[in-house]
Amino acid sequence: MSTPTIRDIRAELFRFPLARPLQSPFGRLEARHNLLVIAELDNGVRGLGEIWANFPFWGCSEKIALFNEVVRPLLLGEPLDDPARLYRRMQDKLSLLAIQWGAKGPVQQVIAGTDGALWDAYARTKGQALGELLRGSPIAGAYPVYASGLGGGEVASEIARARSEGHRRFKFRISFGPERNNEILTQARSTAGDAPLMADANQTLTPSSLRELAAVIDAARLDWLEEPFPAEDTASFDGWPYGIKTPLAFGENIYGREAMMTAVARWKPAVVQPDITKCGGATEGLVIAREAVAAGTRLCLHNYGCAVGLYMSAHVMAAVDGADWLEMDANPNPSFEHTLTIRPQVRDGALILPQGPGLGIDLNEEALTKWRVH
Repeated sequence: MSTPTIRDIRAELFRFPLARPLQSPFGRLEARHNLLVIAELDNGVRGLGEIWANFPFWGCSEKIALFNEVVRPLLLGEPLDDPARLYRRMQDKLSLLAIQWGAKGPVQQVIAGTDGALWDAYARTKGQALGELLRGSPIAGAYPVYASGLGGGEVASEIARARSEGHRRFKFRISFGPERNNEILTQARSTAGDAPLMADANQTLTPSSLRELAAVIDAARLDWLEEPFPAEDTASFDGWPYGIKTPLAFGENIYGREAMMTAVARWKPAVVQPDITKCGGATEGLVIAREAVAAGTRLCLHNYGCAVGLYMSAHVMAAVDGADWLEMDANPNPSFEHTLTIRPQVRDGALILPQGPGLGIDLNEEALTKWRVH
């Protein structure tokens, strides 16, 4: 069988208005933005990938421009013989641009989402589920996830809602100031009972404010405290654990394998959370994931985006021996409702993986016509 070539590859943006805006330390979201990469091969196969597009929402236009001006011309007509080869080709082409632009994050996010689309198309051509192809053996039909993004409203009702939707593990935010953070920590544990519970500080704490929260953090019996400090605040991370017993987690804002493993070696987190829609895609993300597990850390991929990225992350996790839980947005997320012909389903704490080659998913073309940003 001849090797298929990339007949077309494009980035498309969709905007889904929110009934209730999301407020975070990074800004306010009035809508969820979904930036997809669609790769079409000359054999009729189509692959899907997702470029991270949460904050800031206006960054999507720059990423689309980067894709159209550099990535698309680079890949058109290329044989899809090895997605990892094309990943390295994108990295070689864009590395100096990222330095000159001072925009490592957006560049890596575009490469990661494009890499995902290429792997999906490649696996479909091979007739294998992506996780099976990456692993080299069959994978289970579901993957364990935890509900994320809770705490923006009344945390007890949010945990109850997530539980009713099939979740059994819960992560909430503590980025609202000392008094509110104390309330959330106490209320979350009371509501969750003995269920696994995690807290994400969204990089908003300081050593001083962490010490003030130490007793209530430990009392909440958390599986981990995530990103207490800004990712580049090495001095604060050097002082960890500040007298608390709760394990440390980080990784979503670290770019590249070398930087990730350097951070793991320096601060020895209990949990590592790379995001393959932000950095690495399936190609390098798989390497980072396996090295993190080999280093003795829990691997829990970060994912706070839309449906395509969720399924891509689940397939990469399923390909890694020793991987743990996958993050899944548990807020009302209209992209879950409209992007695909199926809606992500959780049963007893596990995301059901669609059957079929690649990611096993298809775009809901009719619905997306309404939400496409031209």
